[in-house]
Amino acid sequence: MKLRTHFSPLMLVIVLLALLASCVPQEKLMYVQDETTSELKETYFHSRPEKRIRPFDNLYINVLSVDEGTARIFSNQNTSITGGIAIDLLSYTVSERGTIDFPFIGEIDVNNLTIKEAKAKVEKELSQYLSNTAITMKIVNSNITVLGEVRNQGEFPFFKEQINIFQALGYAGGITDYGDKSQITLVREFDDKIKFYNLNLTDKKIVESNFYYLQPGDVVIVEPINTKFRNLRTFTYSTFLASMTTLVTILYFFRN
Repeated sequence: MKLRTHFSPLMLVIVLLALLASCVPQEKLMYVQDETTSELKETYFHSRPEKRIRPFDNLYINVLSVDEGTARIFSNQNTSITGGIAIDLLSYTVSERGTIDFPFIGEIDVNNLTIKEAKAKVEKELSQYLSNTAITMKIVNSNITVLGEVRNQGEFPFFKEQINIFQALGYAGGITDYGDKSQITLVREFDDKIKFYNLNLTDKKIVESNFYYLQPGDVVIVEPINTKFRNLRTFTYSTFLASMTTLVTILYFFRN
């Protein structure tokens, strides 16, 4: 016995709309597009800002000297990093005032200094106690948080001096098909002030933005695409053709 089902015009419209609503426009899936960039260039320039030390940063400092016994007193590398102790446990935390408390020397103001400047300042202070000294210094325990329509939300540590927003999204596995690359929210805290910035990753000029390079503690939020109430004009011909092909297949199944 053959089962026949009446497929009304209303049902056809409902199926078609459901198919269209489940599709995401191609332009919503692409990063850095020509179509969304007001001024196209062959080359884009951006001077990478040099990271400056801020309160609550963690500084890893290792003192090197011909007098190893004395140098060990000033160094916070009492245990090998490869021995299982995390590097952030062997670091100095910059206080709210922008200082670090260095053994036998006391507080040293490193606020708003570059690593090179802070290194020279600490070496100068150490020269009062040790001759022929050198230090290695790095900012450690830097984190970026990525939330929203990404494949792996969370807080991600990075050990480079700086990362850009595309690298941060790469840590999170990239944006999902339902993430809107033109609606990215950046949350940044600076000098006890929290500000929100809207970024458009479909625009090639993002690489010249002041927010292209992220700062430790930044939060990146990928907003979702509203797939239920889009205007039909946003769909491409290929999307419409694929939807109609699926609809014809469904009709053929029910009529036979």
